[in-house]
Amino acid sequence: MDTQDFASLKRAMAQVEAYEGGDRKGFVTHEPVDVKAVRAATKKSQQAFAETYHLPVGTVRDWEQGRRQPDAPARALLTIIQADPAVAERLLAKA
Repeated sequence: MDTQDFASLKRAMAQVEAYEGGDRKGFVTHEPVDVKAVRAATKKSQQAFAETYHLPVGTVRDWEQGRRQPDAPARALLTIIQADPAVAERLLAKA
């Protein structure tokens, strides 16, 4: 490790301390998505939810069981489904 690497690590540790101290300026955080609740609101099984919204059923299972978290595009889709499942379903049926 050279001095530049060490300085970078030192800056990173200072950022962690600032974040933990309540400074949120410049940080992006994402609240976890409760995929099971989104799916339950649609009254669909995992299989039906996956088929309806063009998702792999294994991915839905992984999200619900906490093995994986949805990436940004999936979070956007889940937000749309949560807001209006019927509209999301109708739009995806056209795709």
